[in-house]
Amino acid sequence: MLTKYVIFSIVLLLTVTTHITRGMEESRQEEAKAERRKKTQQQEEQEQEEQKKRKISGGGGVGGKPDPKRITWGRPQTDRAYFHPDTQKNITVIVGQKAMLPCTVFNIEQEDVSWIRQRDLHILTVGIFTYTSDDRFKVYHPEKSSDWYLEINPVTFRDAGVYECQVSTSPKIFLPVSLTVDVVQQQTSIHGSSILDPKLQETKIASPTEIFVQNGSTISLTCIVNSQTESVGSVKWFRGPMELDYDSPRGGVSLEVEKTPARTTSKLFLTRATRRDSGNYTCAPQHADPATVLVQVVNGEESAAVQAANNVSGQYDRGALGSTLLLLLLLYHQHP
Repeated sequence: MLTKYVIFSIVLLLTVTTHITRGMEESRQEEAKAERRKKTQQQEEQEQEEQKKRKISGGGGVGGKPDPKRITWGRPQTDRAYFHPDTQKNITVIVGQKAMLPCTVFNIEQEDVSWIRQRDLHILTVGIFTYTSDDRFKVYHPEKSSDWYLEINPVTFRDAGVYECQVSTSPKIFLPVSLTVDVVQQQTSIHGSSILDPKLQETKIASPTEIFVQNGSTISLTCIVNSQTESVGSVKWFRGPMELDYDSPRGGVSLEVEKTPARTTSKLFLTRATRRDSGNYTCAPQHADPATVLVQVVNGEESAAVQAANNVSGQYDRGALGSTLLLLLLLYHQHP
């Protein structure tokens, strides 16, 4: 009887030790993943900051660098330019439709009215002229009116964000307008009556949320968009804020697209992967929500270590299962 209790205690100790070891290993893995995500985020933020600096140095504000003076909204009932106080500052538009962002300015003399996208400080329009290659953007300004609408047609999910209507006074005045892009809606008929049935087109990348690629190999990502309502439009790929296409400065980028009435599949290939290719990769359809995956480019020995770490959890699971079965067997013999 004493021997059975000793064996029972040993098995119980092994089981507890196994679970503790497994928990510590999982904790180390989570810390390593968090550290990798932090480094990737820092790299993307650095790239975005460099982009902003380049845009500012090349004319990031109206007339060159942003005015260092205090930016105000302007004041009504004066001889200075000011915005209409009742201007709508939150606009919601269905994806694929036309967005009209309002900006009504009074007391303009020689000043210019500009629209700037806050996300990347990109100047979209100055006066009635458009300063972007994206022909979806233009200004609607009825002659002799105080209205300067920014028109985006058709609007996509990536257009969501804050846009600033600026007037080149001294100091400058600006009006932020927030654009929200909602899901696609489809007209459905039930027994002669019509209702709005919201349907979101599903986007997914056929891989785990984090993948590891060996240095020098090819990054291959597949994005699947299930179309339930209308065409998904064009599908673009991004690494962080940078768009990836055939003309990307990186080189070695290729894309494949397959379309059916119910599904669009876009494949991205990047040859000769390096550590600089690590980051968040986003598949962004024109008329559907984007999907993102984290890609980590590692050396051969690092790849083996990652694979071994991923297998540790399964090994501890099998060890714990064997110990538990042995414990149950001993209990069965004690109490048949």
